[in-house]
Amino acid sequence: MTVKEVVLTTAGMVGVGDAVEIYLNGDKSQGEKECLALLRCFNFIQNELALDYFPLVAEDVVSTATGKIEYAQLSKSAVRILSIKDEAGCSVKYKLFPSFLEGKIGNLTVRYTYTPSEKTISGDVEASLVVSTRLIAYGVASEYCFSVGLYEEGEAWNKKYKDALAGAYALQPAKVMRSRRWQ
Repeated sequence: MTVKEVVLTTAGMVGVGDAVEIYLNGDKSQGEKECLALLRCFNFIQNELALDYFPLVAEDVVSTATGKIEYAQLSKSAVRILSIKDEAGCSVKYKLFPSFLEGKIGNLTVRYTYTPSEKTISGDVEASLVVSTRLIAYGVASEYCFSVGLYEEGEAWNKKYKDALAGAYALQPAKVMRSRRWQ
């Protein structure tokens, strides 16, 4: 799924589809303001989905001679470290610091969640597999309507967005918690 697809879908939903399509097809005489606003709203919703609902997970292999791994060494902008494993696949104990983490010496596989990078109109959407174009478009439509002062329409799109989120959330496999044993 591309950002352009989401922006065009959303533009059609909120009634600025023709202007945005003209702008995206190369005629810069109209639709620029709407397109940039939709892109800004898209980046906000993509970030919200990744940080609050459907985390994006990355895994990097990092070599360290001191056991210290700067967060800047990771390929993505890390939000939460999930695990660190050594070359044998064994879990490694680690400590977190503001700008780095400390584990053991050697090649380490760092598994972490990350925040998606800001996209341009020609970019690809970074999202979990359960996130559809429609779900993102509902969120973008809601944000766009709120940003231009269409509060009633924004509330309607926000309700659809929240309902779609609940539906997508239900598609995720359930986590099992062991029952307590009273003795």
